[in-house]
Amino acid sequence: MLNTSRPCQPQSGGFSFENSRRNAVLEGNLSELGYSSPKARKTGTTIAGIVFKDGVTLGADTRATDDMVVAGKNCMKIHYIAPNIYCCGAGVAADAEVTTQMMSSNVELHSLSTGRPPLVVTVTRQLKQMLFR
Repeated sequence: MLNTSRPCQPQSGGFSFENSRRNAVLEGNLSELGYSSPKARKTGTTIAGIVFKDGVTLGADTRATDDMVVAGKNCMKIHYIAPNIYCCGAGVAADAEVTTQMMSSNVELHSLSTGRPPLVVTVTRQLKQMLFR
């Protein structure tokens, strides 16, 4: 049901179209200078996340594609790291699976040594350090 009690107020959540005007202006300026904007690249993967008051909901398709061919219909793209932390991956599925398994092990060891549940910032830092090596 639509909320019509405040019709003139901006929407407080959901998708924002603020950048579409900026993108149109940039595209016009680029074409005047002889440049063209980069083309969007379709990867075939659908991953979405929604933030709400009490948390985050993640969703992903399960198709593994190889260009225009569906290589597998049951490819997990939401990976477990900790009870409160999951990671979505698109691209090379095997790399994402191994990386998140390693992170899950590291995070569990960290939690056992500190006696606290893992923080997202800790997992992010560890993942950046691991991927940089």
